[in-house]
Amino acid sequence: MKYEYIAFTEHNPSKSKHNQKQIVEILKRKREKVDQLNYSCPIKLFNSLEIDILQDGSCPIPEEGFSCLDFALVSIHSSFSLSRDKMTQRVLDAFLWHPKVKIFAHPTGRRLNEREGVELDWNKLFDFCLKNNKWLEINADPIRLDLPDILVREAVKRGVKLTLGTDAHNKEMLENMVYGIAVARRGWAQKDDIINSYNLEKFQKEVS
Repeated sequence: MKYEYIAFTEHNPSKSKHNQKQIVEILKRKREKVDQLNYSCPIKLFNSLEIDILQDGSCPIPEEGFSCLDFALVSIHSSFSLSRDKMTQRVLDAFLWHPKVKIFAHPTGRRLNEREGVELDWNKLFDFCLKNNKWLEINADPIRLDLPDILVREAVKRGVKLTLGTDAHNKEMLENMVYGIAVARRGWAQKDDIINSYNLEKFQKEVS
């Protein structure tokens, strides 16, 4: 695919199935593996993680676990029916949980023909992202296409930066990127609006 870099962003180890020590050990082993691969891989590999935003806005990763990551995404996978104000505060709290939290993944949480998106105060979220250099994902999975194009347009108009993610759970799903690009274009996003369209040097500066 002619990428300069790629990030591994699998889901965090389950809090219900692991204690904090076990979570840290899992993340340390992954860090070691990614570091080993970077010695021989022709492209740069970033060690990231998609972390659940718990109902109270906290993240189930201890401080020591974050030290293993280059950067992190956060996302909603539960408690979808909170009020607009509570859901918005939940997301803002997750962004503030740790400096390495940079991206809000599949922000509305919708699944097409399955589940409506959550209620969020988008103006408040856009303002926060702009002031704190946080980013919103355009998730390219055809069942998500989230951020939707209408909200992509609003984010671009406000100057909020976006990322493109394939939500790939196998190598074939990397081809999802074309769908995310289509959503970005429908929202009038250009290359400079998409953080991971930057070259490797510029991207590393942004996530460091």
